[in-house]
Amino acid sequence: MTARPDEQIPAPGEHAGDVSGESPGGGPRQRQPGPARRLARPAAGLAAVVVFQVLFASVFLGVLHHPALHHAPVAVVGTSPLAAVVSRHGGGAIRLVPEPTASAARAAIRGGQAYAAILAGRHGESLVIETAARPGTAAALTKGFTTAAAAMKIPLQVRDLAPLPASDPTGVSAFYLIVAWVLGGYVGATVLAVALGGVRSPSLRHAAVRLALLAGYAAVSGLAGALLFGPAIGVAPGYSAALAAVGMLVLFAAATATAGLQAALGMSGTLLAIIAMVVFGTPTAGQSIATALLASPWNVIGQGLPPGAGLAAARSVIYLNGENLAGPLTVLATYAAAGTLLMLAAAAWWPRHRAVPAAQGQPAQQDHSQLTA
Repeated sequence: MTARPDEQIPAPGEHAGDVSGESPGGGPRQRQPGPARRLARPAAGLAAVVVFQVLFASVFLGVLHHPALHHAPVAVVGTSPLAAVVSRHGGGAIRLVPEPTASAARAAIRGGQAYAAILAGRHGESLVIETAARPGTAAALTKGFTTAAAAMKIPLQVRDLAPLPASDPTGVSAFYLIVAWVLGGYVGATVLAVALGGVRSPSLRHAAVRLALLAGYAAVSGLAGALLFGPAIGVAPGYSAALAAVGMLVLFAAATATAGLQAALGMSGTLLAIIAMVVFGTPTAGQSIATALLASPWNVIGQGLPPGAGLAAARSVIYLNGENLAGPLTVLATYAAAGTLLMLAAAAWWPRHRAVPAAQGQPAQQDHSQLTA
């Protein structure tokens, strides 16, 4: 029997339907990827995790390994030999800021223009600090001035305008509360994305619903966190509505910023949010090492991220009667507004972006069906 020209004669030991490019059933054969290609994606994923680990460790080690004061402003009232010696031999650790009166010096501390003040007197000098505002900075300045005063045999009295309470002697409690709120922000945004079937909203109405859910979630979390901080554990006396409001803003800012990055970049936006808020934000927030002790530019970056701004706002409402609250609230509100705008912009742009290729592909599908018929 003679084979037709369009038929192929199988080689010995080969089935008739087992020609190259065809499966035994006659359909196209699926080529199995080799071992190298099968391992490429897992290897790339693990390599990305290694990069993340190195980044995480390098930021924490680079920021926190050698804390030191850098031109910390110290107000001086009168002629102070102690302040002059500390400034001269401090290697740029402090920067003296003359003030006319003790009241002006205390106002500079409360306003954030000075981290401490030296008040010169006939029978000794006084160091004025505000521990609750900057625990690490206050401790470093107190140690430096008391050591110098002892060496110079100058009597030095330390006055604390805002001491930390016995229930929170290190001031670390507020930091962990802020970390919990920030963590809840990006985790909540990610969980909501999974629950709603994607990180991008298919319409502005859907985006508005997502924002409403995040706002409700932030409200509940803020109220619960303030309840835990005050009446439940007793870190601060009573219930603080101001702290609850700060918590709502911190969590909403972290959640909307994460959701906005997810809407713009997909799930990779989650990684970017974690890098910004955890890798960069946590070590520069000003708890383990005070912001003033960080080298430039970390001492500026930290206050521009949600953890640092949230910690400053929380300390302000807990211990300082709302001093210097406008700056941190502005930072948090900026993140919340930017995340909201990104979510709405993605909801308006992505459906149109998908609709154009679909509309262009429709005639081709109709032509294909006609040819098939």
